[in-house]
Amino acid sequence: MSMKYYKKLIPEKWQVFPFEADGSQDSYGNENMIAITAEQAQEIASTSPQDPLVLDILRSGSTQRNWTWPPKAYQEAIGQIAVSSSSIEVLIRTVIWHIAGLDSVTGRAFTGKARISELMEMLKALIECKTPHLKDQAALINTKIKSVFDRRAVYIHQVWTIQDGAPAVGKLFIERYERLEKPIPVSLSDMYKLADEMNQIQTDLMASILTPLLSTNGQPTGQVPINA
Repeated sequence: MSMKYYKKLIPEKWQVFPFEADGSQDSYGNENMIAITAEQAQEIASTSPQDPLVLDILRSGSTQRNWTWPPKAYQEAIGQIAVSSSSIEVLIRTVIWHIAGLDSVTGRAFTGKARISELMEMLKALIECKTPHLKDQAALINTKIKSVFDRRAVYIHQVWTIQDGAPAVGKLFIERYERLEKPIPVSLSDMYKLADEMNQIQTDLMASILTPLLSTNGQPTGQVPINA
């Protein structure tokens, strides 16, 4: 049975759609489809996209690919970053509850769904009114937390693809004033360095904020230096 063919751009690559020639499937078409010949359809179907990010997007529907990309070593590094960042959030919540004089049950009602930026704003406000002697330490830690969580978002929320044969990340969805940038190659050492920085932030929070609060019951003490 003869067929008629259409092409449609999805995403940034022409895809071929064959329909029955008798018109019985015409209702499945739309205005973005362009009629083409059988020869043109064969040529498009045999052409692979050149852009590695587009190629990765097109393959993303494969269950096998979802399990094997990025490579397992990178998946483990992503997991370590996720665990380390979650531990920071838990510790910040604990500090907030202590400064505010809340038990864990009541504390969760106030901080349970708060994002890291919101938690840091809570912590900053509480320290300024309850323990102002710890304000400088908290400000420095806040700067470090913003830096590591910005980098965390790259590895966890961007799309993993290939650049020059190596694992890379790139943006799939863009905001109005952003542009889709070239994927950035990622090294395991950079990822584990980020996890190490997150672990150091936990140490700083314990040594510079939580420990002084626990030892003095919230009363002003001498400042405890943190690693710059």
